[in-house]
Amino acid sequence: MKANKLFLLLSMVSLISLTGCSPEDDIQNPNFTPLLFAEDFSVGAVDNTILNTIGWTNVAEVGTMKWKEQIFSGNAYAEFSSFQPAGPGVVQDPIHIGWLISPTINFDANPTEILTFKASQSFVTSSSNSLEVLIATNYNGSNLATANWQTLNATLPTTSSAYFAFIPSGEIDLSTFTGNATIAFKVKGSGSNTSLDGSYQIDNIKIYNKQ
Repeated sequence: MKANKLFLLLSMVSLISLTGCSPEDDIQNPNFTPLLFAEDFSVGAVDNTILNTIGWTNVAEVGTMKWKEQIFSGNAYAEFSSFQPAGPGVVQDPIHIGWLISPTINFDANPTEILTFKASQSFVTSSSNSLEVLIATNYNGSNLATANWQTLNATLPTTSSAYFAFIPSGEIDLSTFTGNATIAFKVKGSGSNTSLDGSYQIDNIKIYNKQ
């Protein structure tokens, strides 16, 4: 009798193990958000050199300073600094305007594109030493001054932000744009005016389709 009960108990355990749900069956995968574009400036980065990331355009519109590749504690990022030390033979540009322009990105394949990135500042003491984020649908690589650049509303570091403390931009809605477009980061500063010779850093740029 005891043997029969034991056999019945083992049979029930076996049946449950075959027909029951595993713990994984109760776990739902989060909604997948397709990543359309990403850049963290880590591929081929060489510390404190002129930025030459593949596909990106690095332009000194006014002055001689360009965006640079920087690496700190193993993290690579893009930086534009207007600082130019005084000294024999050093020409300090009174105005700097530097552009970092993304590769062309197509905005037709997805209906709800979102842009995010992180930015920080160091030694920026005036709002005239500025960082802007822009987009253009008609930039062709040579019409920087005449392309229809539109300012994007992003959360950016201010003069009161801690130095080198990267701040999330927030989700920037790009769903109204169609066709091909480029994203640009534009800094204004000065090499000769010490109140305008600060630096800005950019990292972890992403464009994704919001579900």
